Amino acid sequence: MATQKLIPLPLENMDETDISLAHSLQKWAETEVINRRLEYREDYTNLLLPAMHKLLVDIEMQKMLWPEKYGGVEHNSPEVAFTLAHALEQIGRADTGIGFICASTYALCSTFALQPTMNDELCREFAPQFCEGNAPVLGSLIVPAYGSEESDSATAFRGKYMQANARKEGNEWIISGKEIRPLNSGVDASLYGAFCFLEDEQEPAFFIIPAHLPGIKRGDNFIKTGLAASRNCILDLDEVRLPLNNLVFRGEAPYRRMMSWLYMGMSAVTVGSLFAVYEIIKDWGDTRVIKGKGSIFKENPLTASLMAEASNEILLSRLLTHQASQMLANPGAYETGEDERLYIYALSITNHVSSAAEKAINQVMELMGSAGYATEWNLERYWRDVKNLQLYLGNWELNKMDLARYFYQCKSL
Repeated sequence: MATQKLIPLPLENMDETDISLAHSLQKWAETEVINRRLEYREDYTNLLLPAMHKLLVDIEMQKMLWPEKYGGVEHNSPEVAFTLAHALEQIGRADTGIGFICASTYALCSTFALQPTMNDELCREFAPQFCEGNAPVLGSLIVPAYGSEESDSATAFRGKYMQANARKEGNEWIISGKEIRPLNSGVDASLYGAFCFLEDEQEPAFFIIPAHLPGIKRGDNFIKTGLAASRNCILDLDEVRLPLNNLVFRGEAPYRRMMSWLYMGMSAVTVGSLFAVYEIIKDWGDTRVIKGKGSIFKENPLTASLMAEASNEILLSRLLTHQASQMLANPGAYETGEDERLYIYALSITNHVSSAAEKAINQVMELMGSAGYATEWNLERYWRDVKNLQLYLGNWELNKMDLARYFYQCKSL
């Protein structure tokens, strides 16, 4: 972690447990992922799944948000945002895809396991999977999607469409949807968190859907260019029946709160990926000699300038990410108590960090020439992963309409 100490971290928000956890995660990253990557590349069975088991089960990261009375580590207050930001940096440094899965699962669990909106009934039902089982538990999010000529305008949601509908029958909810594309882990999810359109009530609502229920059909794992740990698929929900309590919340405000946690997590994972990029170019700059000049690579003014620009992006990205975690942990300190504000700030920060990461990795790729594209240096893998992660933020032009509605009170967008 010595290189990361060059980049400031607000230690006043960390306790000894958080720092110890970060060291454990750094050790996990080195032994379970980084040192095995040349042998197994992006092999899900031999590299990624064993690493996730060690992380989630042995290190108990999947117990993070759960109350102690349900077998968790009693870290389910909003202040856990500080811990998650620091932890997800280390996970993202090891593997961006695993970090993305963790960020998505934490966002899902934040809707019912986190104070002040903890749902005891749902915690009693799902905590045993996370806290007592011996297998990784992955959460998959089903959120509004962009553009569809076949979508009903009645189910439109801020320029997107709802991928699933729900209706009430007696003491059950019936969930239906065709050709759904989850945000992550559709193949391997234990739980789906689905933002659905309530047919009878004409409003959105969020449901927890156990993956084993009848009526859930998962397609084949489709080919992606990055985020190999997040195996995804097209999903059909055919009249899936849920207990009434599996409706976690209604309306837009709590959805935005959940997405704020997701965006903060994605930002931290991106920063962790940038730590790995920094380590790659630092080693390159220390050990390469410019042919014909006899000087060390990093001592050349042109290369030093580009390396400095990359480190500048990493520095500012980390500072912004931990500001986002502080807003979630203590909204009153920023006068950001409204869910709308938190969402806009988290979205803006995450987009900025994503753009900065793309710029920094492109610069490092240029500096390393053909080696930047070579698999043995791993830079190209972080480039692919970060680019894929950027896509999950959605269309930035449409996201900017959310910012315009907030900052300029636009009414017709």
